[in-house]
Amino acid sequence: MTAITSPLQPTAQPSTIREFSFPRGLAGFPEASRFAFIYEGKGNMLCMQSLEYEEASFIVTPWDTTRLGEAPALSKEQRTCLKLDQDDHIMWMLVLNPFADKTWVTANLKAPIAINEKQLMGLQCIRNDADLELRYPWMEQPSLT
Repeated sequence: MTAITSPLQPTAQPSTIREFSFPRGLAGFPEASRFAFIYEGKGNMLCMQSLEYEEASFIVTPWDTTRLGEAPALSKEQRTCLKLDQDDHIMWMLVLNPFADKTWVTANLKAPIAINEKQLMGLQCIRNDADLELRYPWMEQPSLT
C-alpha cells in the first residue's frame, strides 16, 4: 500500500493517516469508531480500515449518481451526528462485498456511508426501504487468470 489517506485527498504523502470518527460504529462493529482509508492510487475502490479492530475492514466505492440516482437525504438527526453545516459537502460511499456472489461484487444500497470530510466524521445510514438491495450487482468478479 502506498498511503493511508482520504479518498478526497489523493495527493497526500505516503504514510499520511487521516482518521475519520464514526461515533455510532458500523453494522456488525458498533464499538469500532476510528477508521482510515487505504488507497492504492488507482481505480475507485478503497479499503476503509478500523484503527481499533483489524477485522473491521471494508471495501468501499463512491456513490454513482449515473447508476443509482441522487444520494440519499440525511435526517436532521443524521446531519447533527455528522456535525454538518449548511455548506458542508457529504461524500457518499457504498460498502462492496466480493464474497456474496460468485459472479458479481455486490454493493449494499441499504446502508451507505455518509462522510463529512471537513469534520472528519462518518455515519452508516441504514435505510428501511424494502426496494433497496443488500446485494446490488455492482461489477463482475475480476478474473483470476
